[in-house]
Amino acid sequence: MKHPVAVPIALILFSLAVASANAQPAPPQSASTSWRKLIPGIELGVVPAPSGQGQMQIVRVDARSHPLQVCSASAGQPSLTVEEWAAKRKLCLVINAGMYDKDGTTHCGYLKNHGFILPATFRSDYSSICVFSPLSQKAALFRLLDTDDAGIEKNILSQYAVAVQNLRLIKHPGENRWKQQPKMWSEAALGEDKDGNALFIFCRTPSTMHDFNDHLLKLPISLVSAQHLDGGPPASFYLSCGGVTIRGMGSFESGFNETHHSQKFWQLPHVIGVKAP
Repeated sequence: MKHPVAVPIALILFSLAVASANAQPAPPQSASTSWRKLIPGIELGVVPAPSGQGQMQIVRVDARSHPLQVCSASAGQPSLTVEEWAAKRKLCLVINAGMYDKDGTTHCGYLKNHGFILPATFRSDYSSICVFSPLSQKAALFRLLDTDDAGIEKNILSQYAVAVQNLRLIKHPGENRWKQQPKMWSEAALGEDKDGNALFIFCRTPSTMHDFNDHLLKLPISLVSAQHLDGGPPASFYLSCGGVTIRGMGSFESGFNETHHSQKFWQLPHVIGVKAP
């Protein structure tokens, strides 16, 4: 979200003991387990946060069996928390779709969700775009693209019903694009691995985005690109799948909410989700 007080450019080894008090942990797995299969095509990993304090959650989704979707609040419909979006749209996995403006509705980058487009123009400083719901059988089911690549607007966007533009974290094929800075925050992010899977990433423990990106690139998750979805208190993550429920709520954000005690989901106008089986 674009916060009215301060606007920072806000954002597998399995041992399930989720750091947030709102998480309901599943039985722990051995340290040698890379991913825990929740259902076919959806796997959960929990790894140390970049700072070494706390943990972060990563959900790997095979878009061939579990297509992604965007849910948007339209005129006359209120924004909802990720948990409320999950209940309303029967989703098993929900995360932010990106930052939104002070009006509480307008996505900060280009957003196309089938017939809904708001805003309708690209931002030159938002260098990552996620596309899914292909209109052509030849198009990949999910891609995370760099907008500075040639032909994105003309050749790629016409092939997809959904496109979500956000700030870039990691450029393909694995380049950290954030310089070191003192500001840090809780982070919700979306990534793509070398096999074309979508990675839903949530870390309540704050870090700088430079350190966050470096940490992701060192993990054995084959990450090739990632985009920032939101940071601080609005950063949200909800998972209810395969007997595991995790409610991930962001908290700390430099210059805006410098506390680790936030325990409430924010209402979001746009989210990315996966349909419950």
